[in-house]
Amino acid sequence: MNPTKSNQYFPALTGVRALAAYMVFIHHYEPFDEANYGSTAYHFFREFHIGVSLFFVLSGFLIGYRYLDSTEINFRKYIVNRIARIYPMYFILTTITFLVWAITKEQDHLPDLYLYLANISFIRGYSGTFKFSGVAQGWSLTVEETFYFIAPLSFLLIKKNRINLLIIPLVIMATGCLLAFICKDHNLLGFFSSYEFMFNYTFFGRCFEFFIGIGLAVFLQQDRFVFKTKYVTYVGLFIILLCAFSLSMVRGDADFGIRQPIGKLINTFLMPLFGIAVFYYGLVTETTLLSKLFSSKPMQLLGKSSYIFYLIHIGVLALFLDQYITNNFLLFLTINVIAVLMFLFIEEPLNNLIRRKFAWS
Repeated sequence: MNPTKSNQYFPALTGVRALAAYMVFIHHYEPFDEANYGSTAYHFFREFHIGVSLFFVLSGFLIGYRYLDSTEINFRKYIVNRIARIYPMYFILTTITFLVWAITKEQDHLPDLYLYLANISFIRGYSGTFKFSGVAQGWSLTVEETFYFIAPLSFLLIKKNRINLLIIPLVIMATGCLLAFICKDHNLLGFFSSYEFMFNYTFFGRCFEFFIGIGLAVFLQQDRFVFKTKYVTYVGLFIILLCAFSLSMVRGDADFGIRQPIGKLINTFLMPLFGIAVFYYGLVTETTLLSKLFSSKPMQLLGKSSYIFYLIHIGVLALFLDQYITNNFLLFLTINVIAVLMFLFIEEPLNNLIRRKFAWS
């Protein structure tokens, strides 16, 4: 594989990370309340949890584009780089969260220690009981880390036969179903406690989103398939929003459409394949207003700091800010400022330090 191509940087895809994080913010804070904006708008924006799907497909694409056709992967360097990107800030914020809980709630130290260890090891992400403990939104990092660890083996199999792009996620999802079948009727601290938990909150249920991203990487690496277009970006974005609207319509008695079988089909297969992948394809192949926006310097900074924004937009810091900031938009701006500062002065220096110290060949 051409090393220049494998290390290619897609500025628009850095900027789009901010969009994904901001969608999750809207999902959690529900600024479009039903009383003022009506039921349709309220339930539509509540489905903006789909920002997590944007992250998953993007992770699959970026890791796939960089490593899939590499002749050899330095596994140590690969793992260190992945840990350096995600773990330091997660560890710091999780530790702060548990310290605050210990001080303010006077919880028993021993159970707290077990739960803390489950959080900093990412194990809690496999428990339906504890998935929202600690930094609540951190459940998605267990999904990400699981993908990072299985990706190198997956790439070996995909290089042998492209059909494994489909077979591998089918096997992973079937394994998840088997684990849920075995564990759901037993008290295993929430481990694979239900099919609903497995499908919505674990890598076993969300794996197709990553492999669709890998599929997009394979597609783009075939230069003969790059079309000269101007509208694919907007078509993809329209389909993403249409899928969010569809989720809001199929929710039935559930709080979110993803909890319905047809909603799961939309969120896990249809939207990533026909919406998110198409949207990303457009962003990296077309010159549009959106690609220019996401590639701009402000959006690059917001995209790079979006991981911290995602980690702090709910949790102990947000609860503290809520006491003094009652306006959602002002809260949004404040969290962004804090995220940018934490990125510049904590996350990026730590990331670079860990890579220099440990990612040697």
